[in-house]
Order: sequence, then C-alpha cells, then structure tokens
Amino acid sequence: MLLNRLCGACRTRIPWIWAPMCPVCGRPGRCVDCLRRKLTYFKGARCAVQYRDEMRDWLADYKYRGAERYTGVMAAMLSCAMEQLRNDFGGAFDLITAVPLAPGRLEERGFNQAERMAAAMAAWYGIPYRPLLKRTRDTEKQSGKARQGRIADMRGLFAPADDIPAARSLSGPRRILIADDIYTTGSTMNDCARAILQAMPGAEVYGIAWSRT
Repeated sequence: MLLNRLCGACRTRIPWIWAPMCPVCGRPGRCVDCLRRKLTYFKGARCAVQYRDEMRDWLADYKYRGAERYTGVMAAMLSCAMEQLRNDFGGAFDLITAVPLAPGRLEERGFNQAERMAAAMAAWYGIPYRPLLKRTRDTEKQSGKARQGRIADMRGLFAPADDIPAARSLSGPRRILIADDIYTTGSTMNDCARAILQAMPGAEVYGIAWSRT
C-alpha cells in the first residue's frame, strides 16, 4: 500500500478528506464555487487533505525549500484522491498530466511539484504520464487573491501542449487525470480541462489535488 510510506503517527495526524460532500469537487460541505460555475469541463475532482497549518508547512518545504524527500510521501497521499475518484466515478484512467508552472516560476524553483507527484503516481500505477498543457501567459501568485480575481486570472490561461498528438493516439476510451498541488476555487482545474477538451473532443477529464483550501 502506498500509504505505508507514512508512519502511523503521521497518518492519524493528517487532515484527510474521507467523506466528500460536493459530488463535483469533493469539498466537505456545500461548495459555492461549483454551484456558481456556469460551465464545468471536468467530470469530477477529489483532493487528499485539507490545507491546514501542518500541510501548509509541508508544501512550503517542498515547493520553496527544495525538500525533495516529500515527493514520494506526497504522491502517496495524492493517490488517495485518485482512489476516491475511481470509487465515485468508476473505471481506470488512461493518462495522467499535471498543471504546468509559469516558465519563470519553473526556472526559479527548478521543478514543478505537481508534475513530480503526478509522474511518481503514474509510475506506481503503470499509467502513462504526458505534459499535455502549457501556459499562455504569466500570472501573479494566486495566494491571497479573492475568488473573482482567481477566476479572472485563470480564464484562458492554459492551452494544449505539444504532447497532445501522442495522447490522441491512445486506443479506447480516453479518461484523463489532471494533477495539482492545491485546489481552491476549481478555476485552474476547469481551464486545464477546457484546454484538453479543445484538442481532444470526447475525452473525459478528471482532477486530483494534494490539498483543498
């Protein structure tokens, strides 16, 4: 089991999201963002943990202080979100991709945390990983922004990347999973799904994130 990478004490301390209430995004309680959204391009999304103080510290260590030791542990935690998604929506996934970073941020950080987690999880499950998305422009950091600001920033932010033709060659149903580190309003996930469907009409797109604010 992937979660054997965590000791028992850590497993019990983590604020897992075990019982999603929103049928679309899995948020505990009523989700105003899903109710307000006019068009939802992804079929469903699930998140592993609630974004509380300790989880915020873990992610900061990983993203900003280069603590690479977190990759395997956080990917194992992310797999819990994927298992919930499979249980709630049925079936396996044909391909995993990740939300891309802005080029400047990628150069500054040296890696994309969502991509690392997604690639590790893809290897464990034997599912192909492909970078299907690219950013069309840079944006300011989203932390601290209000809901409407986040939604406006995300609109049209993503486009199909060069690996889309390879993804099109997959035989049979195309169920694509987008991975990210944080899910807030769902605007990022929704625009990523829109971009994939633009290039791959008829695909089913789902989302997972390590944490939920």
